[in-house]
Amino acid sequence: MNSQSSLSRKLSSAILLASLAAVPGCRTTIEPPHHGRLEITEREDQPDAAEEYERAKRLRGAEGIDPRAAYERARLRAAAMPRYSITSGNDAVRSQSFDGEAPAASGKNSWQSLGPGNIGGRTRTLLIDPTNSSILYAAGVSGGVWKSIDRGDHWNPIGDELTNIAVNVLAFDPQDARTIYAGTGEGYFREDVRGTGLPLRGGGIFVSRDEGVSWSRLESTATPDFFFVNDLFVSGSDSMRLYAATRSGVWRSPDGGNTWQRLLDPGVKGGCLDLAARTDIEGDYLFASCGTLDQATIYRQPHAEGDSVWQPVLSAAGMGRTSLAVAASSQNVVYALSASNANGQALLAIFRSDSSGDAGTWIATARGSDADPVNSTLLTNAIAAHEHDCFPEDDEARNETVNMGWYSNVIAVDPTNPDRLWAGGVDVFRSDDGGRRWTVSSYWWGGKNDPAFAHADLHAIVFDPGFNGGSNTTLYVANDGGIFRTDVALAATGEGLAGICNPDSTSVSWRSLDHGYGVTQFYHGVVFPDGRSYFGGAQDNGTIAGNDGSPDNWIQLFGGDGTYSAIDTTDPKTIYVQYQWGALMKSQDGGKTFDQATRGLSDRGFLFVTPLAMDPVEPKRLWIGGQRLWRTTDGAAEWTAASALIPQPAGSISAITVAPGQSNRVLAGTSQGTILRSDSALSAGEATAWESVMPRSGWISSISFQPTSPDIVYATYAGFGGAHVWRSLDGGRAWASIDGTGEGLLPDLPVHSLVVDPFRPDRLFIGTDLGVFVSADSGGHWYVEGDGLPNVVTEWLTTGASPSGQALYAFTHGRGAWRIPLDPAPLRRRARR
Repeated sequence: MNSQSSLSRKLSSAILLASLAAVPGCRTTIEPPHHGRLEITEREDQPDAAEEYERAKRLRGAEGIDPRAAYERARLRAAAMPRYSITSGNDAVRSQSFDGEAPAASGKNSWQSLGPGNIGGRTRTLLIDPTNSSILYAAGVSGGVWKSIDRGDHWNPIGDELTNIAVNVLAFDPQDARTIYAGTGEGYFREDVRGTGLPLRGGGIFVSRDEGVSWSRLESTATPDFFFVNDLFVSGSDSMRLYAATRSGVWRSPDGGNTWQRLLDPGVKGGCLDLAARTDIEGDYLFASCGTLDQATIYRQPHAEGDSVWQPVLSAAGMGRTSLAVAASSQNVVYALSASNANGQALLAIFRSDSSGDAGTWIATARGSDADPVNSTLLTNAIAAHEHDCFPEDDEARNETVNMGWYSNVIAVDPTNPDRLWAGGVDVFRSDDGGRRWTVSSYWWGGKNDPAFAHADLHAIVFDPGFNGGSNTTLYVANDGGIFRTDVALAATGEGLAGICNPDSTSVSWRSLDHGYGVTQFYHGVVFPDGRSYFGGAQDNGTIAGNDGSPDNWIQLFGGDGTYSAIDTTDPKTIYVQYQWGALMKSQDGGKTFDQATRGLSDRGFLFVTPLAMDPVEPKRLWIGGQRLWRTTDGAAEWTAASALIPQPAGSISAITVAPGQSNRVLAGTSQGTILRSDSALSAGEATAWESVMPRSGWISSISFQPTSPDIVYATYAGFGGAHVWRSLDGGRAWASIDGTGEGLLPDLPVHSLVVDPFRPDRLFIGTDLGVFVSADSGGHWYVEGDGLPNVVTEWLTTGASPSGQALYAFTHGRGAWRIPLDPAPLRRRARR
């Protein structure tokens, strides 16, 4: 979850024992969640640190570059490049325009999604077909559009051809549910609050008129005004009339998105974030909520199809991000859920108007200053705020305020009862009396096996179309863990402090619908020798493992933010996993139990994602790096320093590789762009200064040797500006850029990893922020990979066995793991320009 900083939690164990690994000699056994309380000294994942790591990778050495503009240029450049089919070895299919189709799969040998389909990820939007409640649409913020035809029991991606898959909002044409609009760009300022400087910027509005089978971009939205589309509304009286709330205000199109006119420019941070409508009145009766981390205002326009000025109707002092809801059964009743800028994004108030939002008619039914502990924590991590209150016998328990109103903020009204509400912050809450008194409906911390568990950080609350308050009380929510459903939304809920402290206080039960919903964010991954199993480190989900049995069979091996992993190929039951800051663990029973594997390491320079490399000749010899290189020769029983401290300002070690068949040759890259090398690495000690060279400044994301040569080695840079792929022909002493030329010139975008085709050493594959690129001539020319991989951040590439032979594996940051076969036969035809 993404809802708290460090927190001394003695809570029910939905959390694996990641932090116990910091105790010397501690042996950790992964067990199912239970209700026993554990000693957890800090949260297992660190989203702030993760986002700072991502920011630093991309902007190190690229000061002054606007990443939003740089991404747009890169997308346009990639769209103009030829495509290349890995399986056929040619670029016969050429890229379309920027709005054209994404790489088309070439058949059974195209990229295969491996999952995980049961892990979930940040989801801000959910639609249910009003004529068929079995059909659902959802979108991962970095994973595109997905569809289910069985109420969420199974999902399939339907938006891989979108040229931007950062989908934030979906909307139906109310007259034809086959037509779906997708707005891209997450406009809630994670980049400011989290300090990343790298928002998930969109590329406009896309439309499908065939239930998601095909998509096209509304070219009129290919402008900065639509880089962050926060909400969409399609008129019920004229489906050609569209409305969009974006960071630059409220826009209207009278002609199906061909042209747009700005109706409202609020002139505040965030622009406009939410739209709500009365649907019982002729014309378009709209409300807009504008402003976040700044003074927010609710505007109203009873005839938005016309040219009248939008009028402010509510702007309480200190009001921050505000979500809106109109009561379907009594549409004079309008609600607003407001965060407080003056109180750190906690609840300011729940506001209600019984006069269709007229100015002066809004009454605060609940406030963040209320004595009721539930009311006051609607936009706060409730259990964190009351940890000591809940567990006073624990001397280490403390109340800690973690407010999330800028991020998790949604309100919904029962379609049959204007006085029954649901609100989503970190958990789900319900009020049965018009918003005056609130109770707890879900518990993120109760454990995934607990009926009351729904993942934290709520972004959408959607009613089943047949919801009637009696025989049908089905409710769906979308959150940072995917999609959840309850069929007993009106069951008893937890009241007061006791309701916060005890998941058994509610009878509302939730079911995860993450089945085939593959939006996991990997950093790294490895493949078992049999090619049928694989595992890797994932943001917010620890180290997770899957197999060819089913994409829904992935399990968590270890907690934390999973990073690098390794397998002893001579004994595949011996595996290594890491979580943040170089915390290395070892298992000798295939991941059933783990021991700490950091004895001897004393380095304050480990990065959030710390590189780990295994010697291909001797798997008991591994390398890790922080402010110096470290080596183990006994399977991480003991580590010794293998270099002097690297000279500053070289940063920290960010990539390591060992030469094939020549274990004494080791190369390492740093977060500032320096490449270190040694031809006597096995005898190097804590005073050994390694040779160094700096091809360019920036973050070195990977270093890799050609499998058949200890002299040919490649390095990739993850930042903007300058060349991104480099090659050395003398074992790492001299370097030259190989970003290609002419039509085959790489776009200026972050490159994260490179792997050499084991059958054809002149064929290179790189993982980038826009998917995979291929060169068939050792970097002379580059091509967009054209066998069906989505346009997704690809953090790690590796080759390995598969049931059908050698394959290329991609571990992506937003669409899980993928695989494509590699053909050992000679290339029949070279890529054409």
